[in-house]
Amino acid sequence: MVDNKKPRTLVNLIGAPLLLSIIYLGGPLFTLFIFVVIFISTYEFDNMIKIKSFSLNLYFFFFIYLISLINHLFQIFSYEQYIYFILFIFFSISISCLNIKNKLKNFYYRILAFIWIGFLFQEAIYLRSLPEIGFKIVLCMFLSVWVTDSFAFIFGSKFGKSKILPSISPKKTWVGFLAGYIACSLFIYCLFSYNYFNNSVFTFNLFDIIVLGFISGILGQCGDFFESYYKRFFSVKDSGTLLQGHGGFLDRFDSLLFVVPLFSFYLRVIL
Repeated sequence: MVDNKKPRTLVNLIGAPLLLSIIYLGGPLFTLFIFVVIFISTYEFDNMIKIKSFSLNLYFFFFIYLISLINHLFQIFSYEQYIYFILFIFFSISISCLNIKNKLKNFYYRILAFIWIGFLFQEAIYLRSLPEIGFKIVLCMFLSVWVTDSFAFIFGSKFGKSKILPSISPKKTWVGFLAGYIACSLFIYCLFSYNYFNNSVFTFNLFDIIVLGFISGILGQCGDFFESYYKRFFSVKDSGTLLQGHGGFLDRFDSLLFVVPLFSFYLRVIL
């Protein structure tokens, strides 16, 4: 245990300030960061599914990601052209599965990886680019997920007895789950009460804050369960080892892979 705490502490001391700096600076640096997460998380998921002889065809995925990254940085495609590009990707994924074993399952995992990791997480770039409120929204997302995880762990480990889904995530308890949600909701409400969300683009009310708390506090934890299901299915403890003491990138960003697109959807469609 002692040996594991040292690298974990080191990752926290370096990673937390670095991440906050990247979120604050935004722009191309934040875009590059998001794609680093996407690249590495996809690589980790590919390693995971290879255990049962499935494959994503990483060269194809990384080529698509590279084009998407260039488009974000230099705005090569119009919105309509980008939609056609996405449709082309789905068609290409379908074609790439025709001459391999387990066609349907490989197709499923490739579509899953592209939507879950590669496509939807790019919405963080849109959120950060929002005028006036972009930095605050992204910071709120990251911090609210951290608050949820921290309180879920603290209360779950001390007071939790009844497990939620022990076959998928044996340490997750109802006490921890609810404590994480309540703490997250209170955190976002405190931000709201101190006019954190004030801007001239969106108007936030109490209902919006409740919804954002539900997204981060409940659905964010569902993202954790979602990734845990696949780790159990493929019999792995962690998605990777790059973040010493924390597992892999997919382990660290599993909640945000759900929270980011849902925040984006709410701001794009509802507000």
